[in-house]
Amino acid sequence: MRTHALKKLLSLTFYSLPLFAFAANFTEPRAAVMAPQRTANVSLPVNPPVKVIIYKGRREELASLSRVPAIPSKPLKLPGDKPTAREVQAYVQKQAREHGVNPALALWIVQHESQFNPHAKGDGEASRGLWQISKIYHPEVSDAVAFNIASSTEWSLERIRSGKVKEWSTYRFCRTLYEDCPFK
Repeated sequence: MRTHALKKLLSLTFYSLPLFAFAANFTEPRAAVMAPQRTANVSLPVNPPVKVIIYKGRREELASLSRVPAIPSKPLKLPGDKPTAREVQAYVQKQAREHGVNPALALWIVQHESQFNPHAKGDGEASRGLWQISKIYHPEVSDAVAFNIASSTEWSLERIRSGKVKEWSTYRFCRTLYEDCPFK
């Protein structure tokens, strides 16, 4: 009989601990709960800063005349309905230079995101197009824009130019996932 009562008492104590911890959380002043604790002199690994090379070009002249639209008015016309990977590569390289973005960076991202396939879908069809623009993180980009070579390239190069290159996981995880990463 004694062991049964002892088991009940221990069980009650064990299962009520989260309740006591929850109640104790609200009895201390908020500053005491959130106060950071001092640690020994420990250095945490720091990610190196992102290097984005911006080339000088006609972009400054164009920007002074008028704002370049985020979505080009006329789509890219390449021979045939399905452009080859080489044609897409040449177009991305040319546009990267015009936008003042390192062409090697732009080509790296497109090659590793879609293998130069403008109709590519990934992440369970949440990412789409040449640059694999995510529906989840960028709902403002329609499917028509994401699958259009010119529109998606214009949008993506503007993102890279504004310092948002880490939005592409192939760049963000380049050093850890790819042996041929040129951005070490």
